[in-house]
Amino acid sequence: MNISVFNGAGQVDYMYGLVSGLAHNKADEIDVLDVDLTSDIFQTFSNVNYHPVFRVLPRSSPFYSKATNTLRFYSLQIWFLISKKARIVHFQWLDRFIYVDRIVLPLIARLSGHRVVLTVHNINAGKRDKRDSFGNRMSLKILYRLANRLIVHTEKSKEELMAEFPIKESKIAVIKHGMNNRVTISGLSASQARKQLQINEQEKVVLFFGNIDYYKGLDILLDSFREMPEKFLSETRLLIAGNSKSPEYSALIQKKIEAPEIRDRVSASFGYIRDEDVEMYFMAADCIVLPYRNIYQSGVIFMAYTFGLPLIVADIGNFRNDMVEGETGFLINMDEPAQVGKTLLKYFDSGMYRNLPETREKIKNWAWQNYSWDQIGAETRKLYESIR
Repeated sequence: MNISVFNGAGQVDYMYGLVSGLAHNKADEIDVLDVDLTSDIFQTFSNVNYHPVFRVLPRSSPFYSKATNTLRFYSLQIWFLISKKARIVHFQWLDRFIYVDRIVLPLIARLSGHRVVLTVHNINAGKRDKRDSFGNRMSLKILYRLANRLIVHTEKSKEELMAEFPIKESKIAVIKHGMNNRVTISGLSASQARKQLQINEQEKVVLFFGNIDYYKGLDILLDSFREMPEKFLSETRLLIAGNSKSPEYSALIQKKIEAPEIRDRVSASFGYIRDEDVEMYFMAADCIVLPYRNIYQSGVIFMAYTFGLPLIVADIGNFRNDMVEGETGFLINMDEPAQVGKTLLKYFDSGMYRNLPETREKIKNWAWQNYSWDQIGAETRKLYESIR
């Protein structure tokens, strides 16, 4: 079988996991189209061919360079579609230039005889981010109709997709999100990680990791710290690591961090976190808190599971189904500071925290049994075979 994965210059971790799972079938030939920075990650896979179709440029690059890069990005993808024999074309992250991504590319793929599969990571990110529009919904509607099959990660996402857009149930497959199997793991200990981050070994460390945006609720977590008992706060540190997407929201977060009650209890690293530094943050922490207001599925959960880090997560999306209450973490009942604080206190008073090394091992073993890319790759390939 010939399979082509178009990553759309989107998240690398999911793309790598999917392709690594698919590549176990050595009879298949897999082409991956993505950015130049990830051109070396599949060198150990004999049946994977990598096509760097997008150059990552500095933000300060002139408009001409950016425009040329974008034109090259789409030209190479279109040429690939019209020049290759009929195959499976699996699209990811079609949200850069939405009319080209969601209409032109899949339409050319269908007209060229390819069977189109789309992973719907977000049913309607525009609606989630409160910037929905007629053009956004129209382009999504066309995209979902052009695809032969749609993959979602949860039953709830499937129900929402069918409710938001008139799509037949038979067209949608529910296939789990897999573990993060690309992140660098060097065997760094918690003590070594804290030393690198200049964090006291005796402190309780709460991690917030990932893109910093309103729907992710970092402001809720910061407000919860301001309401914590003084003794708990004096021995606890909030560790923030992530890239800011909104200048306005970033300004709000910075203001909250500088509040007198908590400014000495927060350590923040704003900006892109290098792959080789991820382990340091997850090993230094005692738990990760995701107080999201709205989300379908989060790859951060599977990053945490890779390091066996317990979760404190909002009871939204599929979080309830991706964890075991009291064993891999705890659910926050409502997106309110008081509830976040209450759940944090519950965790630090639990056996999960008191026996953290043992808890980490149990979480890792459970997660790899339930979210293996080998299994997900086999399910995805079976879906490909079902398309006629």
